[in-house]
Amino acid sequence: MRIGFIFFQETVEKAAAATSNAQETIANMIEGSWAHLPYVAVGLVVFVLFLFGAAFSRMLIKAGIERAGLDVMIASLIARLGFIAITIIGFFVAAVVVFPGLSLGDLLAGLGIGSVALGFALKDVLQNLFAGFLILLYRPFQIGDQIKVDDFEGTVEEISIRATKIKTYDNEMVIIPNSELYMNSVLVRTAFPNRRTSFVVGIGYEDDIEEARQTLFEVLSETEGVLKDPAPTVDVDTLGDNAVNLKIRFWTDSVRSSVRKATNDLVTKIKYALDEKGIDMPYPTRVVFNKSVS
Repeated sequence: MRIGFIFFQETVEKAAAATSNAQETIANMIEGSWAHLPYVAVGLVVFVLFLFGAAFSRMLIKAGIERAGLDVMIASLIARLGFIAITIIGFFVAAVVVFPGLSLGDLLAGLGIGSVALGFALKDVLQNLFAGFLILLYRPFQIGDQIKVDDFEGTVEEISIRATKIKTYDNEMVIIPNSELYMNSVLVRTAFPNRRTSFVVGIGYEDDIEEARQTLFEVLSETEGVLKDPAPTVDVDTLGDNAVNLKIRFWTDSVRSSVRKATNDLVTKIKYALDEKGIDMPYPTRVVFNKSVS
């Protein structure tokens, strides 16, 4: 019993000593924090001032480059790079203010040690960042272009360092990470001023092909939005089961609204013109033989 009592007494004494040490440590930490609080406040003020300076510099750089007549996307890229550079410098200066014993060499050494872990943690972010730089630099498409990416198609509204915003034709916003745009295929529909469109019109086997071709050319020449140069073409495409299929190819402005309007006008006028000339546009037909068994 005496041995157990002694063990219990020693345990209580050790717990009391540990509690006393913990209280002393916490008190020293609180006292040190209060003493260090002015440095933290000054460091925050310095960092906020650098943020305001970076934002103001970004506006000045962008406005100056645009006044110089350079591309808007290049102006945006340089302005963002300036903002990031000033922000990083502000962070270093604020860190030195908060921790007076810290030197720039210590900061760079710590940054080097943590860069590998940070790189793995921010892999996707950095990938989108570098892809955004390359898109803004090489400009495979620009703001206002109509592009198609996978199942999404629309007009480019904004190209940032992280992602690109596309406004679909249904007035919906799609945000696509830049890494997907840079690594995958992108169809730029407005990369060139003009675009070719085609569709097929079927006529009856008993109708004259040249007469139908001439009628189609007349409609093409009279339809607004169909370009004369490059000239449209009408070729025999296939001999179908029920009709001779003529393929019409024509050029319009590359913007989607121009293509849709010209196509709608053409199809409507072709239907009326062929009806007026008595040229048949046959429906699919089927012949059924009924053999009666006597």
